[in-house]
Amino acid sequence: MWSGDGDIPLSLRVGHGNEVHYAMFGILMADFHKQWQIDALFVADAALYTEDNLQMIVSLRWVSRVTATLTAAK
Repeated sequence: MWSGDGDIPLSLRVGHGNEVHYAMFGILMADFHKQWQIDALFVADAALYTEDNLQMIVSLRWVSRVTATLTAAK
């Protein structure tokens, strides 16, 4: 994760080779918010848009593109 003003790195996590990246977005965002406790706007790609992730970040501000496979997106 990095800041929007100057692209300053704020957090980094190296994942395991077998780890599914979209499964970690909600966890990373929730953990980051607990550590920093700032009113941040999280911006993520479509991999964020899963039911599990959305449940983890319900209290956070975020924006993401939804996956094109969703009926509503079509």
